[in-house]
Amino acid sequence: MKKIILSSAALMSLAACGSTSQPAPAAFDDSVYAQAMDTGESAFDLKRYKVAMSEYRTAGQQALKRDDGPAMAEAGYNLAVSQLAAGQPQDALKTVQDVSQTLLIRHDTSVVSLKLVQAAAYYQLKNYTQAIEDAAAPMAEADKDLAGRAALIMGLAGYDSGDNAALQRAYTRLHNMKKPVSVSVLADKKEIEALSLIKTNPAQAMSLAREVADLRRDEGSYNEMSRALALAARAASISGDHAGAASLWARAAQSAAAQSGSQMQKDADQWGQLAGGVLLHPLAPPAQ
Repeated sequence: MKKIILSSAALMSLAACGSTSQPAPAAFDDSVYAQAMDTGESAFDLKRYKVAMSEYRTAGQQALKRDDGPAMAEAGYNLAVSQLAAGQPQDALKTVQDVSQTLLIRHDTSVVSLKLVQAAAYYQLKNYTQAIEDAAAPMAEADKDLAGRAALIMGLAGYDSGDNAALQRAYTRLHNMKKPVSVSVLADKKEIEALSLIKTNPAQAMSLAREVADLRRDEGSYNEMSRALALAARAASISGDHAGAASLWARAAQSAAAQSGSQMQKDADQWGQLAGGVLLHPLAPPAQ
């Protein structure tokens, strides 16, 4: 079973919890839970988010059946991440709140990863102040993937809201992270560095953003790849390379248009306009 870290490429292992005092039923319940979690992971990787959500709900019910708080936390966390990936931040917030309440009943308030999901949801909702606040706790964790994702969210929220202190905090956390780090964390680090340099050294920011796009492509995070291309386009425009910026905006727009989700389509339209107009679906069948 796997725990999704807000990216299909960054996964954490989850150990199944069983009970030797209830032989047959416990074994059956564990297998149902494990199968639902594994099927959910496979569906998530294929971007079949509705299927993933259904499987994680099934896993959560199995965890509740055997009064297994940690297993419930994992299923609920993955459900919320799937909702975020599907562009449903309000639903993700509701899931986080419900799971947190379920854990509180069991006197377990230690699942800091739920704060990460909450921060990401608030970022999607453009509540940048709350996103920065909620990202602080997971950003301080020792787990590099968890902390890296939290730092990315804090940095993005800081940049979008003009909170340079938050952007600098995120940059410092990623810059000081001990090696080795995963490809995902390396991309997070370079993206935040690019954001911190875009006004003072846009050429370097553009170079970093291009590197981020390559890393995101290699790990299959295409939504984050298109965001990196857009960042490179913004940096190119600031540096005066308008032809390069138009090309990068067009690439970002076409990538976003080929993805699912209303926000990606909005981004595609906006980036296409910044490119000066671009055919978003060049391989679409002709209109009947």
